[in-house]
Amino acid sequence: MADTEPVKAGNLVACPLCGEWNIEGADHCENCLADLAALDVPVTAQPGAETEFNTPLTSLRVLRPVVVAPETPVRDVVARLRDEPDTAAVVMRGSTVVGIFTERDVLKRIVGRPERLDDPVERWMTPDPVILRDSDTIAVGLHKMAVGGFRHLPLVHGDELVGVVSGSDLLIWFLIHYFEGVPAGS
Repeated sequence: MADTEPVKAGNLVACPLCGEWNIEGADHCENCLADLAALDVPVTAQPGAETEFNTPLTSLRVLRPVVVAPETPVRDVVARLRDEPDTAAVVMRGSTVVGIFTERDVLKRIVGRPERLDDPVERWMTPDPVILRDSDTIAVGLHKMAVGGFRHLPLVHGDELVGVVSGSDLLIWFLIHYFEGVPAGS
């Protein structure tokens, strides 16, 4: 098989960025959101195992999430974010992530509108956020943030929320591993 031929299994094609299997003809990878529609023939080679960008996200020191219920008043969520300024509020209904509320939401939707401070956070959160799984790599995290324009993404293990990965976490990882010579995994 030539290098340009897609790796196929039935009607599935491997994503060229993360290797996740997707239904042939899908516009975006279900795992990393890579654009699959623009490819004439999907390139299916996975990044080499030797790259440090294949390091699992679990190697990061992730932020402890601020967890709130959908009915929590915005005023209370903003106060908690003031106490934990480097993270975001993950909105959960039971054990399910239903949204995320960040400083960007505060600036774009709340500032200058004090009447919204008493609304439930569910009204102003970003619903159904893109999530990262503990099995995802640094490359997948970077890609999801870059494609979606996100600064914070919830990190889950199975159905359990374990943290929030920030753009700063990934930038610090990059600086340590590529400018200070610290090998990945150390």
